Amino acid sequence: MPLIPRRPFRRRSDGLFEVNLDERERELVRSLLDQLRDLLLADDPNLRRLFPVAHPDDPEQETAYQEMVHGQLLEARFAAIEAVEASLDADEVDEAGLTSWMQSINALRLVLGTVLDVSEEGLDLEPDDARYELYLLYESLGEILHFIVWSLSEALPEPTADGPEV
Repeated sequence: MPLIPRRPFRRRSDGLFEVNLDERERELVRSLLDQLRDLLLADDPNLRRLFPVAHPDDPEQETAYQEMVHGQLLEARFAAIEAVEASLDADEVDEAGLTSWMQSINALRLVLGTVLDVSEEGLDLEPDDARYELYLLYESLGEILHFIVWSLSEALPEPTADGPEV
């Protein structure tokens, strides 16, 4: 059974995307974005999946790489958070706005996945586990992310027999 009982985003014929979240869900996203912003400002170790290592075997190259891209990645994360916050009470968003939702929801999932130590094998928690509610949140954000990607993909052109057009 899905954790999200309805499709939270839907592409409309005018190219905009309907936002179908109730007030409680919008407040939860608002709170999570505030927490993400605080973590980004604190440079919390749970952010490591947001800033992946490019040169694991060469600390000097890795330091140079992080110095080059970390600020840009951080700016992009803050810009996406601000865009989502600006549209949290809206009934519709454009493609750029929904892309910001995708980036922010994905960032939240990456942080929660780090906190929960989710691996490629997944995580199987029982309801009496102290991390169970956090895991349900992780899964719910995954469903929202799925619907965002699905909605954005509806705007893509149909593939041709010869492959994608370039």
